[in-house]
Amino acid sequence: MKTAFDHINQHGLSEQILQENVCCYVNLDQMSSVGIFRTDLSGNCLYVNQRWSELSGISFTKALGQGWRTAIHPDDLDLIDTEIRRTLPDVRPFRYEFRFQHPNGRIIWVLSQAEAETKPNGEAIGYIGTVVDITEYRQSEQALKASEEKFRATFEQAAVGIAHLTVDGRYLRVNQKLCEILGYSQEELLGLTFGEIIHPDNWETDLNYIRQLLTGEIETYSQQKCHIRKDGLPIWINLKISLLQQEATKQPQLEAEYFIAVVEDISTHKQVEQALQESEERFHTMADTAPVMIWMSGIDKFCNYFNRVWLEFTGRTMEQELGNGWAEGVHPEDLERYLKTYCTAFDARQPFTMEYRMRRYDGEYRWVLDIGTPRFTANGSFTGYIGSCIDISDRKLTELTLQQRAEELARSNTILAQTTAMLQKRNQELDQFAYVASHDLKAPLRAIASLSEWLEEDLADQLPPENQHQMQLLRGRVRRMEALINGLLEYSRIGRIHTELSLVNVGQLLQEVIDSLQPPPTFSIEIAPGMPTLITKRIPLQQVFANLIENAIKHHSRVDGRVKISLQDEGSYYKFAVADDGPGIAPEYHDKVFGIFQTLEARDRKENTGIGLAIVKKIVETEGGTINLDSIVGAGSTFYFVWPKQLDQ
Repeated sequence: MKTAFDHINQHGLSEQILQENVCCYVNLDQMSSVGIFRTDLSGNCLYVNQRWSELSGISFTKALGQGWRTAIHPDDLDLIDTEIRRTLPDVRPFRYEFRFQHPNGRIIWVLSQAEAETKPNGEAIGYIGTVVDITEYRQSEQALKASEEKFRATFEQAAVGIAHLTVDGRYLRVNQKLCEILGYSQEELLGLTFGEIIHPDNWETDLNYIRQLLTGEIETYSQQKCHIRKDGLPIWINLKISLLQQEATKQPQLEAEYFIAVVEDISTHKQVEQALQESEERFHTMADTAPVMIWMSGIDKFCNYFNRVWLEFTGRTMEQELGNGWAEGVHPEDLERYLKTYCTAFDARQPFTMEYRMRRYDGEYRWVLDIGTPRFTANGSFTGYIGSCIDISDRKLTELTLQQRAEELARSNTILAQTTAMLQKRNQELDQFAYVASHDLKAPLRAIASLSEWLEEDLADQLPPENQHQMQLLRGRVRRMEALINGLLEYSRIGRIHTELSLVNVGQLLQEVIDSLQPPPTFSIEIAPGMPTLITKRIPLQQVFANLIENAIKHHSRVDGRVKISLQDEGSYYKFAVADDGPGIAPEYHDKVFGIFQTLEARDRKENTGIGLAIVKKIVETEGGTINLDSIVGAGSTFYFVWPKQLDQ
């Protein structure tokens, strides 16, 4: 039978055990990695452990009562209040996620769970719960969500068509770009298989590649192919298919692997490619039919194309010429100069032109003119050079000949200069001789004429008529001799004496000439209207008209003769005509009359030096004109002479 002492001992032992348990609980509570809290039924905080303070960022003292609310993120307070109002009346357990916001701004995501705390009789007196740090989990969750959103955005907004397909070819997911490319709606594609929309001609090829993907022989299948859209239009696509493996899953009904297909519409690219190919074919056709040698080089300076004319000229193949092979045909003496010119222009991206010798198929070196031009794309990118060569050997030969002729001309000019200097000296001597001759010859002639007159005067009564006639003949011969000397002097000066240009009214000039000649009153001289006014040498033109009119008067067979002067405009020349109605000149004498000292009548019958028409011919031809005679015996004569409208000074 137990005594009272035994009861006392038993009670003491229970208290000791209880104290030890409380002590152990307190130690575990403070060492726990989980935050622990207690509240009353109104939600006032009664207790928090050290971990709860670390997670919330506030101390135990500050948390008591409603102080724990200061640690809650402002955006989560409404959520917590709602949960408290929902669970407290019925004392139900609760579980929710929210954020603690520390005073330094740090955010901690926690999962809070609580159960009702009751007395031994089952009466609820409050809550006891825990908070667990789930920040890393929430960050991973948010990152996963962001990644999924990014994937969806990339998938939907991609510039290429994308589709996920099962291994048997059913569409699982397609983006809008793929629908645009293939011409189907998303609903239509999701109800189809890959095999139902591909071109029949491609089925075997695609099926073979898919088998290789499934067996692991290849990792990716890529091909450019023609595809027929839903509307029947053909398009070119670049198709790339890969097999993606999924990680192990707890849901075995899901497929273990699927395909991802990327489709790019390359129709425009193909059109450009085809246009470029056609352009290159046209270029090659044009280049091969061009009459010049054509070459092209890339950005590495090496030649990558030669046209048919080049290959025919060199007698070599395209393979032999490519790169620097063409340089084997350049003359060794010209190669270094050519390469220097080419590389300098190439580095500066500038055109160049040069001449060098290149070996022809028969071994002969021919001179060629090479013109190189840099090539650029539409956006300004340098792509190399294009050049053309033409055979200029004949021109080179001509240049060499011209150079030799130039050297010969230079020597001739030297000789001509010496000759000109000698002629100038001779002209000076001739002028001096003419002066001396005119002075020294005329003086004795005048003395002879004077002596004959004196003798005739002194012997007037004693001199028989025959002797008087002889004296007259003597003086006539003297006058003829003096006229001959004057004519010779005038003839020798033509072309050697510089005459200034002046404005000449031909009508007035003719009137002055007629007045100076003093024709017989019965003689008629007619000037046609419209005579020009021109800038010319006055004195030579005056001499021509004077000699022709005087000749017509002097050799006319009647004293009542007629002379007509007319004009024709012949562009850069005037053609003057001096016509008379005299005895005329036989055709066999038409050329003879222009010779010096030539006369058609005996000088004993009519005094004449025979030099007048020679002077006329020399003047006209010296000034760049011509003169000729039109005459019939008994029907008069017409002298035509051409005179330039504008003379060189």
